[in-house]
Amino acid sequence: SAIALRAETAAQHGMAGRHLCYLALGGNVGDSLRYISRAVRRVANLPGVRLRRTSSLFKTAPQYVTEQPAFLNAVAELELAPDRLRDLHGLLSELKAIEAEIGRVSGGPRRGPRVVDLDLLAVGEEPLTLTDCTYPLNLPHAQMHERDFVLVPLAELCPEWRHPLLEGRPTVRTMLERVLRSEGMPGQGPAGAHSQERPCQVIPAAGGLHGRAQGWYWERGAQTHIMGILNVTPDSFSDGGKHLQLEDAVASAQAMVNAGASIIDVGGETTKPGAAEVSVEQEIERVVPVIRALRERGMDVTISVDTRKAAVARAAVEAGADWINDVSGGEFDSAMLPLAAELMAPVVLMHMKGTPETMNSLVSYECVVGEVRDHLLARRRAAEEAGVPAWNIILDPGIGFAKKIDENLTLLRRCGELVDALHPSPLLVSASRKKFLGTILGETDATQRTFGNAACTAAAVAAGADFVRAHDVREMCQTARVSDHIYRRSAQGLRTTSAL
Repeated sequence: SAIALRAETAAQHGMAGRHLCYLALGGNVGDSLRYISRAVRRVANLPGVRLRRTSSLFKTAPQYVTEQPAFLNAVAELELAPDRLRDLHGLLSELKAIEAEIGRVSGGPRRGPRVVDLDLLAVGEEPLTLTDCTYPLNLPHAQMHERDFVLVPLAELCPEWRHPLLEGRPTVRTMLERVLRSEGMPGQGPAGAHSQERPCQVIPAAGGLHGRAQGWYWERGAQTHIMGILNVTPDSFSDGGKHLQLEDAVASAQAMVNAGASIIDVGGETTKPGAAEVSVEQEIERVVPVIRALRERGMDVTISVDTRKAAVARAAVEAGADWINDVSGGEFDSAMLPLAAELMAPVVLMHMKGTPETMNSLVSYECVVGEVRDHLLARRRAAEEAGVPAWNIILDPGIGFAKKIDENLTLLRRCGELVDALHPSPLLVSASRKKFLGTILGETDATQRTFGNAACTAAAVAAGADFVRAHDVREMCQTARVSDHIYRRSAQGLRTTSAL
């Protein structure tokens, strides 16, 4: 199952399970996405604590006190050093200090609205009682077994963790199954737990430490989002030289937003086959003025920077970009993944062999779907090890990069397998105007491959991809909108629970 694919045991990482601590994160007041991002960074920087990975991020209905806004919830898996393990009351005090630093104030209704909430769920699988401290605590958390907003994210991380105090020592998977089966049964679980609003995975449109003025997210599965391509290069394969003037670039970005683009992807280095590397300084000179101009003119849209270089990504994000789109999957520049973790910026990790200069000589696969899948899973693990939360990782199979026509078509044909195998990471597909379409269509002019692009977009939507990167934004938005109506299921929560 998808959850089984996602789960990794402590034994696989060579550590005792008792060193693992699970921390619930939530909030529903103000800019919750950014508050949770700040909390994660602060927790990761605590002495004796290592952020191993996180769950996805979920929008959840309020429970217990139901007359309040929806929450954002996630779970983090932490590794505790021995000294920290012996001082859990100190850890709890530091978590409360982080809550206060971000803006949570004491008082107010119990279980009511809050800026941010950091709750220890469990340390290993042993019951613990902390009474000789400022904040008395029993572990595992007393109500975790009845809360879908805890169990759904926890099941992504440790579905086989066992509750030591409940009869039969049920696993997280079993506890979640019981909660889901109890839907609609009076007296089973907290108030509000039996609404039809099960936890819904969300994807940050903007939730890092820079970018859009307000954090923003999309509910996964509600629609397919179009990423509009804005190349500010003289030599890109289909639109090189079109956006070299700042006003032309801004006008094109605005036109794409008006046509329905959810994201504008600004690139300053062509990555077409055989392309030579551009210097960091030149790439920054190309992309930063455009990103800054888009923000200064009030364009409140998600902006992505298409770059392999950490220095360019930093400059772009500090100028107002939200996402990093790295065609090398973080392999070209070893500083890229730590940077994404530092800035809490969503990052797209793509499959590619070699570099744009060498990739066409490296087209050799026994099974392209399996190799792409395994590579992307490895890059996701690398991102998590660098401290990037799972909710900030988007994966891209790299259509057209070190792949011939048959490999490209196979990846599109079997895209649904990748969506399932890479769950819970969202998938981005970028086939726009690629050479293999020209070969099929007999069309040498890349700008005249719109209907071929539309076929790829429809295939991606049917497979369950979350994002499609495109030059022809208006046409692809129309294609995606109709395809969504044909293929998308309205009950997004089913993707999460069906993984059981």
